[in-house]
Amino acid sequence: MESPLSAEQEEELVNLIAQQQPVLRVLIRAMVPGRADCEDILQETNLVLWRKRDSYEMGTNFNAWAGTIARFQVMAWRKRSQANRLQTFDDEVLERLVESTCERWGNLPDRRQALRKCMQGISEDNRSLIEHRYFTKSSLADFAKAQGQSFASVRKKLERLRASLRDCINRQLAQETD
Repeated sequence: MESPLSAEQEEELVNLIAQQQPVLRVLIRAMVPGRADCEDILQETNLVLWRKRDSYEMGTNFNAWAGTIARFQVMAWRKRSQANRLQTFDDEVLERLVESTCERWGNLPDRRQALRKCMQGISEDNRSLIEHRYFTKSSLADFAKAQGQSFASVRKKLERLRASLRDCINRQLAQETD
């Protein structure tokens, strides 16, 4: 029988669940065609994660535990909806999608850490462009105008910068696995 979690462990679990939301959303979205259904299943998954919190062993692979629960929630949804909806994937295709999604998004915390390192190595101008694109509500066209550059040149610069950051992240992750 599992022992109840302490208040500190429950707080840590709440943080893990919150941090895992983007990964769970991507995982569920890979298996469910509708965005609204995806959000419903994500909420159900969160409820089950909380109800089963005493069965999670702190320090073990939270991503795997949460991903398994999400997969079971999708399977339950599929079973409930089978009578009144068309099925888009058979079970084998669904399992392959899950495996592929887990491989890609399962290391999201590592990817974020690698991104932080890579961001330290770029120029202030490039950092400003990235921050503008992802953390402000104004358009890229407004940014280009404020910088005295054409929209096309700023867009191209952003594309190159994304590719450079992606390569840097992949190198960082490869170094960690060596």
